[in-house]
Amino acid sequence: MQFFLIIWLVFTMNVVGHAKTQAETNHFAYITNQGDDTVSVIDTTTNQVLNTIKVGKAPVGVAISAKRHRAYISNVESQEISIIDTQHNSVLETLKINGSPVGLALSVDGKTLYVADWFANKVLAINTQQTNQLREISVGDAPAGLAVSPNKRWLYVANRDSNDIAVIDTTTLTTKRRIKVGKHPFGLFVSATGRLLVSVNVKEDSVSIINTKTYAQRKIKVGYHPYCAAMTLDEKTLYVSNTQDDSVSVIDIASGNIIASIAVGSTPEGLSIDHANQRAYVANWGSNNVSVIDTSTQQLLTTIKTGEKSRAFGQFILLGQ
Repeated sequence: MQFFLIIWLVFTMNVVGHAKTQAETNHFAYITNQGDDTVSVIDTTTNQVLNTIKVGKAPVGVAISAKRHRAYISNVESQEISIIDTQHNSVLETLKINGSPVGLALSVDGKTLYVADWFANKVLAINTQQTNQLREISVGDAPAGLAVSPNKRWLYVANRDSNDIAVIDTTTLTTKRRIKVGKHPFGLFVSATGRLLVSVNVKEDSVSIINTKTYAQRKIKVGYHPYCAAMTLDEKTLYVSNTQDDSVSVIDIASGNIIASIAVGSTPEGLSIDHANQRAYVANWGSNNVSVIDTSTQQLLTTIKTGEKSRAFGQFILLGQ
């Protein structure tokens, strides 16, 4: 009897350990589908859509907290934020926003959600544990992309119609600097060390790469009407989605040279990287799918069918939880 009990315990521990390992190592992409008010959940290990979650009207922005097992979705037309439990892929709560939420970003600890209000020219800072507690700050015209520095000290805001980036102190929620960039900055990305900030300048077909210590910057021409950007962890390679020529530009950051131009789906917008699997995911608004790029070879791996008008504006990859 003791022998069988030991065998059962060993088997059970192996099964639980395997399930835990799989849950911790699997990564997921949360893709907002603006045209059918849903979010597609993709397992980036298998590149299969696992779930389709109904959210508010016209979802656009995404922010992910692995620590708190949450995905936050901005629904611009219904003026609300959907909060998804990423362990069960279901909507936990819906926050009503008095405005038009577009870009989203989370503090490193997941305790503060930043929301760009496109029409009211302000950013909201919402306490994710007590969502009725919020602060707000006026910024430039038509704020879009948001990014938080890894040290939690700075919030960067792309003001599209002001053609600049606001640098906001996250403690006092005051603007410390405005950085002039190219025309109509939209997507923003801050590197893993916080050393580099990237502004995607839509009307200028360029990206601005900014040194966050000196604020020195250089511009690099990319494709037609760029939208979003993402960088490898070693800060050597930058990927930029170009909405009007259906491509992704791959840039060697040190030289500023474009080392590849990868054809993807129609009207590519949101872009994030699964660093562990060496894949970049690109949400294609015009073809209702997601392109998957091998970041080691700069080749298109596959295309995943999602919902209508996929945007996924923000950093939408959830690492193992």
